[in-house]
Amino acid sequence: MVKIRVFIPHLDLKEIFDDVVKKLPRYDNVQIETTYVFGTPTMLSQNWDAEILVARGMTHDVLKDLFPHKHVIEIQLNSFDVFEALLQCREMQAKKVALLLHDMEIPGIPKLEEFCGCTITLYDAPDEKSAESVICRAMEEGADVFVGAGTMCGICDRMGLRRVHIHTKHDAAEAAMQEALNTAKTINLERTRSEIINTMLNHSEDVILALDGRGNVQAINNQAYREFQLSAAQELIGSPVSALVPIKEWEQLLQGNSEKEQILQLNGKNYYIQYKPLNDEELENGALIFIKNTDRIMEEESKIRRELAEKGLTAKYSFKHILGHSSAIRENIQMAERYSKVNSNVLIIGETGTGKELFAHSIHQASRRSNQPFVALNCAALPENLLESELFGYEAGAFSGAAKGGKIGLFELAHKGTIFLDEIGEIPISLQAKLLRVLQEKEIRRIGSTSVHPIDVRVISATNINIEKKIEEGKFRSDLYYRLNLLDISIPPLRERKEDIQELVDFYLARFACEMEKSIPVITPEAAVILKEHSWPGNVRELRNICERLTVLNDTNVIDEEILRQLKVFQKKEEPPVHQPVLDSDPDSVYSRLQPRKKKKDLAEELGVSRTTLWRMAKRQSELERKQREQSEQKH
Repeated sequence: MVKIRVFIPHLDLKEIFDDVVKKLPRYDNVQIETTYVFGTPTMLSQNWDAEILVARGMTHDVLKDLFPHKHVIEIQLNSFDVFEALLQCREMQAKKVALLLHDMEIPGIPKLEEFCGCTITLYDAPDEKSAESVICRAMEEGADVFVGAGTMCGICDRMGLRRVHIHTKHDAAEAAMQEALNTAKTINLERTRSEIINTMLNHSEDVILALDGRGNVQAINNQAYREFQLSAAQELIGSPVSALVPIKEWEQLLQGNSEKEQILQLNGKNYYIQYKPLNDEELENGALIFIKNTDRIMEEESKIRRELAEKGLTAKYSFKHILGHSSAIRENIQMAERYSKVNSNVLIIGETGTGKELFAHSIHQASRRSNQPFVALNCAALPENLLESELFGYEAGAFSGAAKGGKIGLFELAHKGTIFLDEIGEIPISLQAKLLRVLQEKEIRRIGSTSVHPIDVRVISATNINIEKKIEEGKFRSDLYYRLNLLDISIPPLRERKEDIQELVDFYLARFACEMEKSIPVITPEAAVILKEHSWPGNVRELRNICERLTVLNDTNVIDEEILRQLKVFQKKEEPPVHQPVLDSDPDSVYSRLQPRKKKKDLAEELGVSRTTLWRMAKRQSELERKQREQSEQKH
């Protein structure tokens, strides 16, 4: 709310102002009040609560001197008002007129004297005290009529002198009030802006200081009091910033007129300080100082990464999703639960389809990092150049085709959380050195960057190959292997824990039946034996797929041997007829018992050998038969 106070010297002027105020537009944040004041009494020195003061003549001049920081608006007298007052002097048959004004020139006085039929002398009267002495001097000089504003008229009335009052017209009052109203609107606008800025500054987590050119504090936000434990009663404005925030590098930072940034230590904490110069005459080319706690910066960065994690970088499974009650799988789960309590890297070893990723998700979910990102990557799914950019990210323009703003790598996304590197044994040897450095130094350097970013990431990796053999072949670094293999889990294949097959089959059949809105099927004892005796080379993943296929094919709610035999993997293998006796001790003689109508590819699959091996076996068998024929012919 902005208050306008109008000083009225007489009731006639009050009526004019009342009429003007009625016609002005109404604003809820502007208040107008009037005060009756004659002359320049001591009451003018009161600390008026109004921001805008409206007065005329001597009252205006005194108020302006008393309140240099307030808006004091003058009700202007113009030449026409003076001319109208002088016309009344002619009617009064004045001989010598004393015109009392302050800081106002009246042009063409000789013509006015000729028109009014009297002499006119202009006297300067800045205040009430000087006005009395000026009136006495004019009397001595023969003045018989006095012309002036309200203060002069009051003195003349007290002394019994003839006088003419210069009246304020309606237009002058309206112009003064319009100026006052415009000023009030500007004040309200500036206050609103100032409140917004103060709210922004005081709700900022950063310490913000405004300094003048000598390094003295001119403004400070609330965070500075909290961060540096300053007393609210302490007068901080005007204090040297070095005394307020004792950082010895202030002198160096404040030198020059360019933007600077630096990390400085204060009270055992690191602060990131930004210096931004202000080219302002009143501040003598001062500066804005932004002081950020580096711990808070890292915390905010972590929040951003967590938000990114909430968009999909989360672990989906826990230990309750791992099915099976065999001693082998129970021991694995117990071991993994213990691993989840620490931050050491874990290597999960197992054949394809055994559930390595399920264990990785579960370890993360049970760890102290469970609320942080879980990032998974299949190292065999990407070529080397893309794998590096995915893992470590890149800066803008790092290479042809790079995204405009660069890209954050998976290690950065996983900060404070876990990264799961599946098929780690397939990572190129050229990239292994960079990965090893990340694990050792706990920092990454984006492609095309000159700076490093510290990271806190737990690495869980998995493989289905013999990495130790790859080390012997020179295809995997032993130092990287030992970094990854601080803790290990070896998941047994499904054929080594056949007691879990029935539980897994029941679970997946029930799950897919519900998804397909079918009844859960019943497995006959004969079918259960076939499922249990199957070798399951694809492990749990193969079992899951088989269960889904059986649910689709089954329309009787019973899964028996006949339905299983419809699937190729469960079809009976026929024994090939024996054409002629061969030496059973020779392993290659097995080829003689195969059905010739079958293709070589199918024969190789049945024997569990490659087509090349099968070809060698056939060649040796053919050679053996040729020798036998030759021996038989020699006997006959």
